[in-house]
Amino acid sequence: MFQSISWASLIVVFLGIVIHLCAGIGAGQAKRNAKAKRHKLWCCAWRDDLDTLGKLKRLAGVVAVVSLLIMAVTAFSGRLAANEMMTGYTLLIHVGAAPVFLLSSIFILITWSYQCRLTEAEWDELTKRFRFQPVKTKDSGLLIKLTFWGAMFLTVPACLSIVAIMFTIFGSHSQELLVGVHQYTGLGIVLFTIVHVYLLLRRQGK
Repeated sequence: MFQSISWASLIVVFLGIVIHLCAGIGAGQAKRNAKAKRHKLWCCAWRDDLDTLGKLKRLAGVVAVVSLLIMAVTAFSGRLAANEMMTGYTLLIHVGAAPVFLLSSIFILITWSYQCRLTEAEWDELTKRFRFQPVKTKDSGLLIKLTFWGAMFLTVPACLSIVAIMFTIFGSHSQELLVGVHQYTGLGIVLFTIVHVYLLLRRQGK
């Protein structure tokens, strides 16, 4: 079941990204000259005028994405290909990358949460979307912020569930349930992060 859901959700997300990317191919034609002046690390939102905290915030983001990528590859490669659980060195690599991801995520949450809060205009936009009312989406950061909070929210049960399995107070059925929680919340983190990173790159590329 998890294998099928993983394949379906990843395909939907990547198709959505491809469609969104194709729809905006011609939008930045007038700004091509400005792109030549970008910093070589523009994809990380790096600028020459960043202070120390700004550099640490962006470095933490890169570390979090890389560690999540390592965990995703080790976790999903076996499940997607042969529906097999992690064992051996694959499991060791996955477990080794987890603390790095957790610490960087905590730092990101502390340093980026204020900037990722929803403004009054964005709350109004979100309300209108729930009511299926027309909204102006130009330069809107709503989806970027929602994917940020979605990934941060799911990180909590993903980490707590796998830590809880280590305690003997949970029986076999409870441990199976906790494994399921860890798997599906981990999948959710990956999906939110893929969309979040894509939207950030699109915004940086404008």
